[in-house]
Amino acid sequence: MIQGNDRQLTMINSLLEINSCEKQGIEIKIEPVQFSTLLGGTFTQLEPMLTQNQATLKNLVPADLPLVMADGTRLQKVLVNLIAHSLHNNPPGLNFTLSATVEGGMIRTQIQDDGVGMSKLECDRLFDLHVRDPQDCCSTSIGLKMYLCRKVIKAHGGEIGVMSNRKRGLTFWFTLPLATSSATNRP
Repeated sequence: MIQGNDRQLTMINSLLEINSCEKQGIEIKIEPVQFSTLLGGTFTQLEPMLTQNQATLKNLVPADLPLVMADGTRLQKVLVNLIAHSLHNNPPGLNFTLSATVEGGMIRTQIQDDGVGMSKLECDRLFDLHVRDPQDCCSTSIGLKMYLCRKVIKAHGGEIGVMSNRKRGLTFWFTLPLATSSATNRP
């Protein structure tokens, strides 16, 4: 019962956040952030979820990446939501690989899993706000967390997406702008 209440509270909070961001835009506090340091806090948040699902996470993110312009708290939520999505849609024992590279003034982050993939249509709709399929009587999902992930990344000036291979799982990716001297000197 407590878990059900927690899920409902999370959904209500997500709906309130979506309503607010639709009316006023999403509020982010951007500052230069060391991406590898941010990941340390994210891994701490993920540890219980990974353990409960017998999942592993291999971190291939270089420690010497340049600073990114980001809201650290919001970015941690994005990472947690992407991994939670895969955990929720796969049996226990999932393996994740996290990597990041610098590409044209952006850091491109990838989270790859070895679970079940999705169809192209599912990939195309994953970050859209949608009401559950009436034919799927077991689903209660309306895509709140994935929709918020897209809103947060776009508010940072980045892009987000997912690629799928039915036999090798999903690869979530997103980009964030590097912290340049002009960006870090803004008032």
